[in-house]
Amino acid sequence: MIKKYLILLLYITNFILGDFIPEDNSSINYTQVFFKWPQIENAESYVLNIQNSFLDTFQINSIFNSIIVKDFIDWNHEYNWEVCGIDSLNNTVLCHDIYSFTTNPIPEYYPDNIEILLSSDSYYPGITILDFDANGFSAAVDKEGNPIWFVDKNLFGNFNPKILVTQLLNSGNFIGIGVGSGYEFDINGTIIFETPSMYGTHHHFIKKDSTYFLIDAINELHPCPDSCPDNLPENIYWKGDQFIQLDSSGELIWEWNLFEYINLSEYNPYYLDRFSNSYPEEQAMDWTHSNSIFYDIDSQSLIVSIRNLSRIIKINYNLGNIIWELGDTNFMDEIYFNNEIEFSQQHSVKKIDNGNILFFDNHSFLEPEISKCIEIEYNELTDSVGIVWEYTLPYNLFTGSRGECSRLNNGNTLINVGRTGNILEVNNNNELVWHLRMIDDNLDAASYRASRVNNLYPLAFSFIIDNLKGSYLNQDYYIYNTDLFEFTLYNIGWSEQKYDFFILNTQYEEIYTDSIIINPSDLEPIQIDISQLNINDGENYILKVSPNIKPDLFQETHFSIVNSYIGDFNNDNIINILDVIIIVNAIMGNSSNSLYDLNNDQILNILDIIILINIILDD
Repeated sequence: MIKKYLILLLYITNFILGDFIPEDNSSINYTQVFFKWPQIENAESYVLNIQNSFLDTFQINSIFNSIIVKDFIDWNHEYNWEVCGIDSLNNTVLCHDIYSFTTNPIPEYYPDNIEILLSSDSYYPGITILDFDANGFSAAVDKEGNPIWFVDKNLFGNFNPKILVTQLLNSGNFIGIGVGSGYEFDINGTIIFETPSMYGTHHHFIKKDSTYFLIDAINELHPCPDSCPDNLPENIYWKGDQFIQLDSSGELIWEWNLFEYINLSEYNPYYLDRFSNSYPEEQAMDWTHSNSIFYDIDSQSLIVSIRNLSRIIKINYNLGNIIWELGDTNFMDEIYFNNEIEFSQQHSVKKIDNGNILFFDNHSFLEPEISKCIEIEYNELTDSVGIVWEYTLPYNLFTGSRGECSRLNNGNTLINVGRTGNILEVNNNNELVWHLRMIDDNLDAASYRASRVNNLYPLAFSFIIDNLKGSYLNQDYYIYNTDLFEFTLYNIGWSEQKYDFFILNTQYEEIYTDSIIINPSDLEPIQIDISQLNINDGENYILKVSPNIKPDLFQETHFSIVNSYIGDFNNDNIINILDVIIIVNAIMGNSSNSLYDLNNDQILNILDIIILINIILDD
């Protein structure tokens, strides 16, 4: 008795990503490259071959139909690449066509001198994303200081373009700040979101879930303080800040204005004198100059850094009140904590995983002027606060402004030393384990922030369908299965990801939906019992897999179901040479009967005979 097969003809179409990545003839600004290709029938593994314009070759194996290549690829080169499927006997099954891409040259505005002064095995693995403030762009470098990625600043404004990265999202998109605007953009610099022009975004811009937080400078006319210099009028403009939350459409969700919560008696006389000395060229006294914003989802609060008041404040997101303030009590009407911590002109304040606060202390106007990283522990019930860790920088690395301290997963701390052009990594014993130096045109390359990530791809995935048969070239994939549709989903990125998957009809109405969370660099086999679904024989359906964090990066598989004795043309319940003779005669007789069109290409030819022979051999 012949087996009764459920045959699914699969037409693979990958949107956004495309079937092959990098896309053919594309140009890219990175040398860590995500490769992805369609599945090959009977392939147990794949070999990726890459060749540059000098005919140097690189070969790498993968059990997935995707891989991240971190070596071999260099700047300003042309590359050809080809993927071959390897079966269980280590034989080549099939090779895809050869594709090509080009890496762009390093831009002329890239700093001319980046060197590693110290490197050790204690370096936390990965690449460092940093910005070059004076040069107006951001890049990523490896342990040896080699550029891995850069963003083309010319995509972000026509006059004096600038884009400084503030965050790499788990979606693989970047968050950055330009001249008065905040952006979300992808690895190629394509802008996904830009803040509305009504906000003068400055210093910091971040994304939390699907919303954006920014700092917006505002000027308000208020009386000049009691110590007002004689050359100033009775009323002057004060430059303060408001903290803004926007949805993905740029609509206002939440706002908090410093003028409404901090008394004007709380000001730093230094900036009043500075304003007086430059008046009327400067139109407003730089009262607050906030430079970082951190949203803490656990406590539903915001932690912000107000540089010119040397103050850190915690704001209740729901009620709007100030929970506490920490900083220079000379400029503070109300004291919240029982003990003081000395710091000044701090930058990049954040809550870390242990619940403590970590920030860069510029320590300006204090004796001695020496910059440091500070981690504080606080108790809101006892109003106590204390330093639990600090790293004091050498005297020659005093920066005065900018700077960031970031805690790495192994306990090391990455330190961007602001205007000095130095980035350090120290371990939890305060031992220096890595030191990068940045100079451009014989000047220190000032920088705001630095972060360490595994690679450029927190989100990278592909899937392989079990028992896949057919040829990608003719788009006639099919599988044999009586009840279950099975595929394996591969998360080769470095962040945990949630994937939604669906079976849809051609009107994109849901017939089946589910989701799964996959750990970094892991895989999950997935089964869908299609026998329990309302699926009609012969109709077309769609399998869609979508990253929950970035739904537009979906992949789709179109399939139809045929529940019949495929290839049994004489209806004797046996597929054999007699059926081959029938299809040969049909082809020679120029038959138009679609029954014999096994690959559904509307043509009867040798390809249909090959499919029938493969069915016989597989039986």
